[in-house]
Amino acid sequence: MKTFETASFHVVKPCNMKCKYCYATFDDMKVKKQLTLEQSCIILDKLRAAGVEKITFAGGEPMLYKHLDASIVYAKSIGFTTSIITNGSRITISWLEKMRSHLDWIGLSIDSLDCETNKKIGRESAFAIGSPYELTLKIVRMGYKLKINTVVNRFNEKEKHMKTFVERVKASRWKVFDTLKVEGQNDKHFEEIRSTDFERFIKNNQASVMVPESNEMMIGAYLLIDPTGRLFDDTLGKHTYSSSLLDSGMEECLAEISLNRDTFIKRGGLYKW
Repeated sequence: MKTFETASFHVVKPCNMKCKYCYATFDDMKVKKQLTLEQSCIILDKLRAAGVEKITFAGGEPMLYKHLDASIVYAKSIGFTTSIITNGSRITISWLEKMRSHLDWIGLSIDSLDCETNKKIGRESAFAIGSPYELTLKIVRMGYKLKINTVVNRFNEKEKHMKTFVERVKASRWKVFDTLKVEGQNDKHFEEIRSTDFERFIKNNQASVMVPESNEMMIGAYLLIDPTGRLFDDTLGKHTYSSSLLDSGMEECLAEISLNRDTFIKRGGLYKW
């Protein structure tokens, strides 16, 4: 079974924010301890051998993973294009300087530029480096490629200023997602947070780097690894998990989940990275 060229490795369950729409809370599983560096490298080796070219470290909040830096360094050394998706609360200047030779992309989750809106969503922690403008401009000026992730929900769906922000900070890619209900992850808050007009946000914020994704375009279109090394998908409306890559081969694990390559291509999964 052919896998995708990109994968998202959710290295930790904990997060220091409580976004009500989050599809990766992993509240349906118990994680007693973090993966060791050796375990992380085993998983990365198997992904690379299977043809994965770009790896994104995610969470939870990936910067809470104690072996994140070493895992990024290792991933780069075996040929991956490396990326993280983070809420930005723990990024410092010294960390950016340290990781310049090892990390290619920094993805920031930014749903709104309004503090009150972010509080309603569950984003109450501030960026470690000033404002969203200051952090994003610093990232780009230091040579990283910048991606911004935005989840459209009932609290931000009427905003019209995100386009201006994205263009001003020279983001290379702007992923705009509709809220996706996933049982065991965000279903308790879904009716409170769900988007009622995803298309309005898209129309009001059209930008050349925008890549919008409806629910239909997301499901089965991502190769995902959980904090214990299992592949998972949401095609049944909840996380379906494979065996762990720590114990099984990639082909065996792929056979236990559902991926759709046509949807992966349709959502723009292949691009110049």
